[in-house]
Amino acid sequence: MKKHWIVKSEPLAGASTTNIWRLLFYNRFRIHTKYWLRLSYALLLSSVCTILRFVERLRFNRKIKQSQLQKDPIFIIGFWRSGTTYMNYIMALDKSKSYVSNIEVYAPHFFLAFPKFTRSLIVSSLPETRPMDEIKINADLPGEEEHALGAYDKYGFFHTMIFPSNFHKFSKFLLFDKTSEKDEKRWKKRYHFFLRKVSYKYGGRQLMLKNPANTFRLKQLHEMYPNAKYIHLYRNPYEVFKSNLKFHNDTNEIFALQNWDMEKVEENVFGIYRELYEKFDEIKKDIPKENIIDIKYETFIEEPYKTVERVYKELNLGGFEEAKDDFKVFIEEQKEYLPRIYDFSKEEIKQINDNLDNVIKRFGYEKQ
Repeated sequence: MKKHWIVKSEPLAGASTTNIWRLLFYNRFRIHTKYWLRLSYALLLSSVCTILRFVERLRFNRKIKQSQLQKDPIFIIGFWRSGTTYMNYIMALDKSKSYVSNIEVYAPHFFLAFPKFTRSLIVSSLPETRPMDEIKINADLPGEEEHALGAYDKYGFFHTMIFPSNFHKFSKFLLFDKTSEKDEKRWKKRYHFFLRKVSYKYGGRQLMLKNPANTFRLKQLHEMYPNAKYIHLYRNPYEVFKSNLKFHNDTNEIFALQNWDMEKVEENVFGIYRELYEKFDEIKKDIPKENIIDIKYETFIEEPYKTVERVYKELNLGGFEEAKDDFKVFIEEQKEYLPRIYDFSKEEIKQINDNLDNVIKRFGYEKQ
């Protein structure tokens, strides 16, 4: 089947109808004709769910606004394809904490009021594995709250995969250094509301959140959650870059409403990857050293249990002893999974060396 006929995976289907029209206007209604069916599905499902969103607001918004996070969150961060998902899947087994599941991130507007319907909707929409790496995915596994933000407003970075020809319009909502103060305040308000909503659902347990886009937002997150903890993963930049190209291409195939040019995708990935680590020390400077830890992907994959134990100890997270047996079982189950091995042409190596010299040096990797 041609990929553009895939419609059920379109994340805009979980957005409000108002937000879909806002995004279409923001992109000047530039939708390729072969994706009209995908857009029509999103608009239809969003319209059908209007009453559900209304009922949820009526029943829960006041309760959510009156609730507070009992403890600042734990953030798992790192550039995309750096091992954050594996870390999240392991730590999600810690029952003393809560995480954001795919149910909440893909249907953020009505998961409280209509839990059974929401579950069935997400189950029918998700593939068995992620398209970019064949990692298991289902409704109850951890997701990225970036999808929920995109369902509420224009700030979700995943909009770059729905409207790939307008990558820079949405990537500016990563650092917020090229946007208005109003945009930054609005993002903070949306984000905090969603976290309170999830916290309310899970009885106030400390939130553990995995979202690569948040690697850019440490300044904003520290202002909002001064006692938050951060687990920062980094990986060989050669592997990260090649994996990101596959990630964008595979995700665009099931999300996009516009065509995309892989040369432009390369340029975009190089740009944000380089910019992040040029500014990383500045954006994290106010975070206390005892609240952030750097984890090398290659060490993590080689010794996942010891690495997670180190994370708990150095960040003083609590709950490790109670969860360690579950950690061991899951890690043992994952032993058969083999990360993709990439080949690099001389041209690709030169491209990476020219564009990511600062990242390669920063993390002590050898140039190829």
